[in-house]
Amino acid sequence: MVIGMGITFLFLGILIISIIGASKLVWRFFPEPEEPVTPSRVSTADTEISIAIAAVTARLPK
Repeated sequence: MVIGMGITFLFLGILIISIIGASKLVWRFFPEPEEPVTPSRVSTADTEISIAIAAVTARLPK
């Protein structure tokens, strides 16, 4: 029983190491393409309030 558990533990250890190695090998030759960084629009509270006021003003009947 101990031999079977030892062999299973050894097999799982080898399996984990081989999966990690295969993953590193794939990432080395096929890296994920980098997306260009676009500056995000900074919204301040004043901008949000102005947009809300414009939306309410446009919605009110004249």
